[in-house]
Amino acid sequence: MDDIAKSRVRLIHWIEHNLEHLKGYNEVAQILERDGFRSASEKIRRGVSLIEAANREFETALAGLSGTGEEASGSGSEPSQGHSHEHGHGHEHTHKH
Repeated sequence: MDDIAKSRVRLIHWIEHNLEHLKGYNEVAQILERDGFRSASEKIRRGVSLIEAANREFETALAGLSGTGEEASGSGSEPSQGHSHEHGHGHEHTHKH
């Protein structure tokens, strides 16, 4: 696997990994909001929006890797295709990036 293919795998992994974490962040924000910790909940929700923005950047980067060189254009790869796996949140990984 060449460096570009490895980069695609890593980007897909990061996007999917972030999406998994977002579920938990939103759950905590909801709990805190319910229990009267509005400020803390708002901070978490702000963090969620930043992670969502990062994922959009990663998706754009991934789409840019569909061709050759910096000027390549095309439909790109979707995060749900290619390398995918489930893992517990102990963050143990058996693959190399």
